[in-house]
Amino acid sequence: MNALRLVPDCGGLIEEVVLTLPPFLLAPAQAAKRRALGNLAEALPAGIDLVLLAEEPTAVAAEDWAAGLRLRCDLHIHAKAPADAMRDADLWTQDTFLAAEHDGATVLLPLPFTDHRGQHVHWLAGATRSVIAAPALHLAGGNMLTGPDFRLVGAASIENTRLVGHRPVTSDEALARHRALDARPLYLFGFRLPTRELPQPLAQQPHHLDLVLSLTGKIIAAGKPLLLLADPRSTLDPDGARVPGWAEQLDATAERLEDDGFAVLRNKVPYLAHPAYAPNPSLRAYNNVMLENAIRTGRSRPLVWLPHFGDLEPDLEAYDSANRAVWETLGFEVVPVPGWSALVRAGGALRCASKILRRGVAQAPILT
Repeated sequence: MNALRLVPDCGGLIEEVVLTLPPFLLAPAQAAKRRALGNLAEALPAGIDLVLLAEEPTAVAAEDWAAGLRLRCDLHIHAKAPADAMRDADLWTQDTFLAAEHDGATVLLPLPFTDHRGQHVHWLAGATRSVIAAPALHLAGGNMLTGPDFRLVGAASIENTRLVGHRPVTSDEALARHRALDARPLYLFGFRLPTRELPQPLAQQPHHLDLVLSLTGKIIAAGKPLLLLADPRSTLDPDGARVPGWAEQLDATAERLEDDGFAVLRNKVPYLAHPAYAPNPSLRAYNNVMLENAIRTGRSRPLVWLPHFGDLEPDLEAYDSANRAVWETLGFEVVPVPGWSALVRAGGALRCASKILRRGVAQAPILT
């Protein structure tokens, strides 16, 4: 297991990425969600191989949908899934398996969830990739971010891993399983609020860290990797009031990350009612990005693909603009990917919907 090296979420150029087209997305009523996924596919430049997973009975429909996109990347449709194999949650390709590299080959790791998720690995196996035995982890891909020389895992995944297998294990044993997955040092995403009740277990909010945390691939003074952590707001004005409770939890999380040697920059994100799902508030996951630190031919800056919400929710255009500005200040060229308001209730955005299988060799860390 230690010989594996997980594909990082920053660094070299993206070479191959997987998206999933579950049958529910092909229904007429799902046009807006389908458009968001298509916007992501259209935003991928030449030089990237795009693998599209679909069920066998919907292969023709998937081909027709893809034919209507203005793609610059190279598309490969794999309709290997049997009928009724995919569910709504399968749109979130990130969560279903892990991707690693071993001796130059891509290795796919199915995860032993209690439901059907992880089957994507077996459907992808027909594309000449190896599949290894599933690690005894409860680790949705959305609850881990992999840097060039570190990993961040949500605290909830450690506790959930205690119950994977034939018998419960201790938290230390569960943590050891996660550390054995990859040689990079592992750090936990979570918080402990001040309390008189001790000891207090490490908690996390939200349930997947990639909804509020982004890697940047950049290094600041004293060799600290720079992370971007959401700062939730409860108004249409990005400079308005913060979300009570959650803001303090993420502040405590930021302090813990800084204690672990990271530098943390905050980006303002809305936690507001969605027009279609009011009155319950929902997060707009501006941190759910894809990025590169190398520079593509014909470009002058590295790319970050950033979800946008203001095209369908015009009141949020100020947040679109504010988050673009954050990444531009960090030296990135922002590739806006609109339409993700349609998937707010489903709880994700660009990184959730994708899985990077191959990435080029990373350049030296970029100082900022």
